[in-house]
Amino acid sequence: MRYLVLLVLLTGSSLSAQETSSTRKEFKEYARLMSGRFTSEIKLIHDWPGHNKKKGDLISGVRLGRTSLDGEALLLTDAAGAGILKEICAYNASTKQIESFIVFNGGTVFHCVTWKETSNKWNWELKGSMKNGEKVSARGYWQFSDDGKKLDLISDDFTIGGKKTDKLHDKYFRVGK
Repeated sequence: MRYLVLLVLLTGSSLSAQETSSTRKEFKEYARLMSGRFTSEIKLIHDWPGHNKKKGDLISGVRLGRTSLDGEALLLTDAAGAGILKEICAYNASTKQIESFIVFNGGTVFHCVTWKETSNKWNWELKGSMKNGEKVSARGYWQFSDDGKKLDLISDDFTIGGKKTDKLHDKYFRVGK
C-alpha cells in the first residue's frame, strides 16, 4: 500500500512551538494509546458535509488506529454515520511536534498539533477549512481513562466560519487491538 505523507505547517497558532512541543518518545506513547479499534458516540456540533445528519444529531461509529512505516506514522480512520475521515499522524523532528493531517469525505481538512499534558490528557490545536472555504479552528484535548479503554474528545473552543460551535464531547470505547 502506498501512503502520501503530507507536510503542512501550522500558521497563526496562538500557542508557541515550545508550548506544543513533544518528543519522539511521546509520539510513540500517543500512537500506542490511539492504536486499536474503538466504538464511538458522537453528537454533531455542526452540519458536517458528507454526514447526511444535522447539528445535534447523535451518531455512532468505529475508529481504527494502527502504526505504519516502521512506527513512524499513526494511521487513523473514523467512520460514523455516513461520514468518514482519514488521518495521518507523525512526529515532525524539525518542529518538535506531533502533527496530523485529517481529511473528511465531505471535503473538510484539518492540520492538528497534539502534545502531552499528563499521561491521561493530550492537548490538541487544529486549523483548517470546510469544503466551502469557511475557516475552522479549535483547541481541546483527548482524555484517556479506564486504562486506555475509554477516550473522550473534548473542546469548549471550536469555531467554524468565525462562529463558536456547541461544546464537543465525543466518546470512544476500546473494543479491540
